[in-house]
Amino acid sequence: MRAAIVDSIRRAARQEQFLEVVSAAEARRRFEARLERAPLASESVPLAAALSRVIAADVIAPIDTPPFDRANVDGFALRAADTLGAGPGTPKRLTLNREVIACGVAPALEVASGTVTAIATGGVIPRGADAVVMIEHTELIEDDAVPAIDVHRVVTSGQFISYAGSDIARGETLLRRGTSRRRAL
Repeated sequence: MRAAIVDSIRRAARQEQFLEVVSAAEARRRFEARLERAPLASESVPLAAALSRVIAADVIAPIDTPPFDRANVDGFALRAADTLGAGPGTPKRLTLNREVIACGVAPALEVASGTVTAIATGGVIPRGADAVVMIEHTELIEDDAVPAIDVHRVVTSGQFISYAGSDIARGETLLRRGTSRRRAL
């Protein structure tokens, strides 16, 4: 019995219980055999708690962003064709509609040929308008009985307008299943 105790002490001193040398392939096989590969159940968590998580299903945009055609600058919504030939020495005079479109204000008046509507950045483009001229390229004419502006630059159709869905289109895949975010934005 004494020999067995001495042998046990020698093995412990050499730490043989911790030293089992195996090949890299065998170590990998043993490691992978212990991994649980079944996917975890999905759950919904607040965005702040989603860091280091994996997306369980594609995230699809339910709406267009922006949801409407909007102005990219402060200025005047107008028909681009009304500015043909405009320049510093040859301004085009257009009648000012009695409406100001700010963010969150739905336009009530259509922009007819020869008219403009004042619009703020982010405002909804009114019917009839196909462009926005920057306020810096216009001059308010106050001496007429009818309010007007002079446009000093030609604009093109679509100028300074973000169209509905131009940032994100309804139905577009925003985030793909299986992706994760490892660090905060």
